[in-house]
Amino acid sequence: MKGNKFPDPDPKTPAELAAEAADLRRKERERRNYSGLYFQWDHSKLKSIRGCRRSARDEGAGVTLTVSADGQQVGRKGLNRCASVWACPVCEAVIRGQRATDADTAITEHVRRGGMVLFVTFTVRHWSNHDLEDLIRVQVREVWKGLLQGRKWARSEAGNLRNRLGVVGTIRVIEVTVGQINGWHPHLHVAVFLGGRQDPKPKRGSGEKWDPTVRSYFRPADADLDAFEAEWKAAWIGGVTAANPDFRPSARDGVNFKRVYTVKDAAAIGKYISKVQGTDVASDWSVGAELAMSHVKQARGGNMKAMDILFRLAALRGGQVADDLPGWGSIEQLAALWSEYELTTKGGQNMAWSEGLKRAYGIGTDENQDAADRQAVDAEDAGTADDRMLHLSARTQLEIGRKRVIVEVGEAAREAVKSDEDPVIAVRALLALVGIDSMGVWELSADEDEAKWKASAENAAARSVESEDARAKRKLREATDLRAARTDRKRLVWKTTATTTQE
Repeated sequence: MKGNKFPDPDPKTPAELAAEAADLRRKERERRNYSGLYFQWDHSKLKSIRGCRRSARDEGAGVTLTVSADGQQVGRKGLNRCASVWACPVCEAVIRGQRATDADTAITEHVRRGGMVLFVTFTVRHWSNHDLEDLIRVQVREVWKGLLQGRKWARSEAGNLRNRLGVVGTIRVIEVTVGQINGWHPHLHVAVFLGGRQDPKPKRGSGEKWDPTVRSYFRPADADLDAFEAEWKAAWIGGVTAANPDFRPSARDGVNFKRVYTVKDAAAIGKYISKVQGTDVASDWSVGAELAMSHVKQARGGNMKAMDILFRLAALRGGQVADDLPGWGSIEQLAALWSEYELTTKGGQNMAWSEGLKRAYGIGTDENQDAADRQAVDAEDAGTADDRMLHLSARTQLEIGRKRVIVEVGEAAREAVKSDEDPVIAVRALLALVGIDSMGVWELSADEDEAKWKASAENAAARSVESEDARAKRKLREATDLRAARTDRKRLVWKTTATTTQE
């Protein structure tokens, strides 16, 4: 009959449709992230990022492409990786995933057991003529550390404010955005764990190891919370002003406190606090979190997050039309901003957990967060005996990088395994299509792969290491590049000092 449609003979279930949509989003994110990395290969000022995932660490071992038995997970053993959460879009995605798991576990479990979390956002006044390095240094190295060492915070005698609040620890994250009017806007997000009782720390030099286990939980009194918030707000404003009067925060916006008591709100914050540097925001906000956290869900007033700069820059370099892209800025402006950003943040600690907090919730040690980030990136190399394993020679991997088909090779192997086909044939066919010799690809058994990497580990000590002279020259070059980037930013992005309205 006219107007009627034939029914789908094999309709998909809601779960199947949701899985397809999730897989499509994953593919889009992966392609976007790799497009940013490909741009970095050609234009980054940092050597480690220019080589990230481009070639094999060990020329003799090459790379092992692993595909899980269900075709859902793809890994690449043996690639060089930079492990930068600041400036590498691919490593950042891996690191944020692990951080989200850790932060979500700690924050949610703390609230579930009866404690509470105080979510604090610290900002400073910033103008377009301020350098990013100065803004970060004042907030993190000078003022934040001072807050943790303040009299009422640091003292531990019975009855003081810290004990009455039951302070267990903190997670601190730096978020960097940039606005068209007021320039760089780095600020701190801090989750403060309250309402827990722990054993006192042993005296220094005693040789005793502290057990940070939380013995009991309670809800702090509102009056104590009020006193604590007032103290921190005054300390932040006073500390910033003393460090640099130009950065003096406003009394209204300089410090923002949100009290979290429900597990659902805690889960949303756990995801957010580990994702602020990226462009993805947790989608499961509860009503309480919607009201409490709306001010941080998106960058405001024409602001871009750091990775937004890179993605827009890569897209413009690739020939896309500026008006079709989110964000703002020309190629020259964005290049100056990105260079200043990646050179300034190199080596800085983006996320910091207080002593004992990870151990208190069984999710790690007190190691530096950078070390944990490196472990998260290296964990991509971990596979299982059930994975399909494809050897890629170092030369083949180099050509895959040169042709910019890393994602396509992974997808070819993934789809072949899903369809119960031979992934070697699928990968070789793709390589032949793009003009790469495919004879460097073959399948490995789990035992063969283990033997290959055992030999690689034994040869690791013989690999070249950067000399002191080369390191000194590199640091000098980076310092010169940073000065040039600041000059370019002031000349190309903000030619005059903008208004002083705080963002």
